[in-house]
Amino acid sequence: MEGDCVGGWGRWQARLAALLALPVLLTGLYGTNYVFLAADTPHRCHVPECEDNSTLFSAVGDEAWSPEWSPWALHPESKCHRRAATLGAACEPAAFDNDTRMQCEMFVYQHRSSIVAEFDLACEEWKRTLVGTVHNVGMLISLPIMGYVSDRYGRRTALVVSGVGAGVLGLCKSFVGSYVAYLLAELLETVLGASVYPAAFVLMIEWLGVEQRILASLLLGIPLSAGAATLALLDYLTGYWRLWARLAYPPSFLLLLYPWLLPESVRWLVARGRLPEAVRVIKQAARCNRVDIPEDTLDKMLAKEPVMDKVETAVEEESLFRAFIKYPALRRRLCVCFAWWASAVFVFYGLAVRAHALAGSAHANYALLAAAELPALLVNTLLLDRAGRRPLLTAAFLVTAVALIAIPCLPDPDSALGTALFLAGKVGATMALNALYVYTAELFPTRARQRLLAACSTCGRLGAILAPQTPLLAAYGKWVPATLLGALPLASAALTRLVPDTLGRRLPDSFADLDSAQPTSVV
Repeated sequence: MEGDCVGGWGRWQARLAALLALPVLLTGLYGTNYVFLAADTPHRCHVPECEDNSTLFSAVGDEAWSPEWSPWALHPESKCHRRAATLGAACEPAAFDNDTRMQCEMFVYQHRSSIVAEFDLACEEWKRTLVGTVHNVGMLISLPIMGYVSDRYGRRTALVVSGVGAGVLGLCKSFVGSYVAYLLAELLETVLGASVYPAAFVLMIEWLGVEQRILASLLLGIPLSAGAATLALLDYLTGYWRLWARLAYPPSFLLLLYPWLLPESVRWLVARGRLPEAVRVIKQAARCNRVDIPEDTLDKMLAKEPVMDKVETAVEEESLFRAFIKYPALRRRLCVCFAWWASAVFVFYGLAVRAHALAGSAHANYALLAAAELPALLVNTLLLDRAGRRPLLTAAFLVTAVALIAIPCLPDPDSALGTALFLAGKVGATMALNALYVYTAELFPTRARQRLLAACSTCGRLGAILAPQTPLLAAYGKWVPATLLGALPLASAALTRLVPDTLGRRLPDSFADLDSAQPTSVV
């Protein structure tokens, strides 16, 4: 509706995209900060027979990190054990038993940039990876809460509350003094802050029109990718997680100005019965885009839509559960989409977590991963409306699968070729996840589209919760994480044969349309 009234894309929409760039960039900055703030930190056992306690409380130089006594005091195959001392406090080869190892009681850290050194999490890998899982649990909790705020109080309100809330809790996180307090702050930060991108995406689409959701994905995907690259750069420049947080989170307070700068969604204003405000905003947009709107046309449109929305909502509430039982096509599409979303989100976040496992600088690798999202978004923008939804999604899953499964097969997985394949996998994963937003929405009927898309996205969050645990799988073999991340999109690619392509087809309006839209030629 809004796009038709104000002329589609114009200066008003460009201004909106520019305003939304800041909160979306900050979302990219905060979204996977645990990759660096809870990064694995090189550590070794503290050996009181050979060193004093000064190495326990600060980063150590090369000489203190690899002292001359390490061959006979430290265990060569375990960072969590050392050789047992047999002659009291002596520091000489004969004072240590080469055949007996003991658990480390204290640890020395090569640097203190992450919470691992701050809260002494060495050899407790599960505690480190739990930070990412708690972060994504907060995202799952955030969806229904901020979704309600968005529907009840407006898209702009949800965006401001979510963005500023993330800033406040993130800043508080930089002052915590224990691991448990950090986990709590991480959870609350994402409960409040994880809904910035959904609110921005809905606001952008409701001003552009649903048919331009691909353009909206590109416009918001660029600052999201830039935010992820900024995460790596800022961590590199600060070198300490508390300083990172104290620099990264205050810019979110600029969103307090957005109630005066950012226009509310006209569709939401109409649905809430705030017609005078909706008329005023549409006229502002039309003037900005230099479009003339007949007064009688606008009045009729605004008077009609709330009634239609209420009728559609009532029908949807009555029939969704019954339709799930009645229509096999609905069950098939929903199950396939659940599998797609869980797989795609798991792989997308799993690759971000695995950035530290690549050879070379972790900061450069993560920045490259963020940059890999840009060609993926461009390819989707160019091909989704040409090649079709199903062929492109299948190709994206296959690119991801082949690239990631090939990495363990290389003679040297840490080579430049291994890094290139990893980046190719990230391109494919980004293409798949981006295409899912469009494809999933078009597979379901109008009356239940938004709720079923939200259900699929929620299922995807379950994949995000599990993704930070992928480093633990390396204990069973270095090849296991990459192979798992490749096997899931391979299975997802096979599932694409169970649903039709939607390009050029009339979108279903009712559940009965799903069964009638299943000719054998598209399966």
